[in-house]
Amino acid sequence: MTSSVTKPSDLEARDTLHRLALREEVLEICYWFQGEGFGDRFTAASLETFLSSPRADIITVLESLAAEGALVREGAGYRFSDDGRKRAGHLFHETFADFQVGTHGECSAGCCDSEDEGDQKPSNSHARVRAKASG
Repeated sequence: MTSSVTKPSDLEARDTLHRLALREEVLEICYWFQGEGFGDRFTAASLETFLSSPRADIITVLESLAAEGALVREGAGYRFSDDGRKRAGHLFHETFADFQVGTHGECSAGCCDSEDEGDQKPSNSHARVRAKASG
């Protein structure tokens, strides 16, 4: 007896994975775009520079996110809904948290033990940061 359930092809599975990844990338780019002061309205053309996907795919994702309520359509562009901004912020944080850890040069004077003596032995907080960053 054969099963009537069809298994998705590898191509379909890769396409599905690509669409899911692009949705997250679009939300993260929109969050970053807004945070950098480039505006709070997004279009496929304004995002295309930052993504390696065709404009048609970006448009499809923007429309899908608007249908879900993460974005709100306004004229020729989109803006975040309150929930969409929260989702995008969480995604952005999860993706980039490890890259936003300060380095020794960014700390305040006196934060390291024996700093005045020229012995650059890092404080416990610097050791924890390095341990976390190295994995």
